[in-house]
Amino acid sequence: MPKSVKKTKSNDPDKNWINPPKIIIRKDKANSPKKLSYWLDKKGKAHLYTKEQLATCNILTNLNLTLIRALVLMDMIKEMDENAKIKTLMRQDNPKFAAKESSIFNHFISLMSAVPEITFGEFLGFLSANSDPQALIKMGQKTLKEAEQGKSKTVSVFYTSDKLKEGK
Repeated sequence: MPKSVKKTKSNDPDKNWINPPKIIIRKDKANSPKKLSYWLDKKGKAHLYTKEQLATCNILTNLNLTLIRALVLMDMIKEMDENAKIKTLMRQDNPKFAAKESSIFNHFISLMSAVPEITFGEFLGFLSANSDPQALIKMGQKTLKEAEQGKSKTVSVFYTSDKLKEGK
């Protein structure tokens, strides 16, 4: 393991919830389907998601899809016919957005995975070296709160649960 990658300490918070949820669907007493989203900790114990955790997973999935589309689009633009219309390119379905091994998307992922110990917050600070990263963080906190409350117009909901962990 490279020296730059930190080993997880036993007292570090378990962040196994930062993954698409595992789901159980059962029928309730009224025979209606109920969905339960959960995650397994490092010891294999099941935990219910909180609203904030599910909202975070939805935001990360939206971020992933946005990055894939934007980066693959950049590759497609490099190779497209000079007479092609950008509108036509933008309307392509998701299945047509496939990354080649030499793609900008794979280059981006390679760069991100080279520094796994850097958090999003630290990266935001790096990106906003000439401005206040707190403004970006406040904007993100507002987005998270709206997603958590189901009021976001910009975050698509991929993960839900009919029962959540109490307290958050």
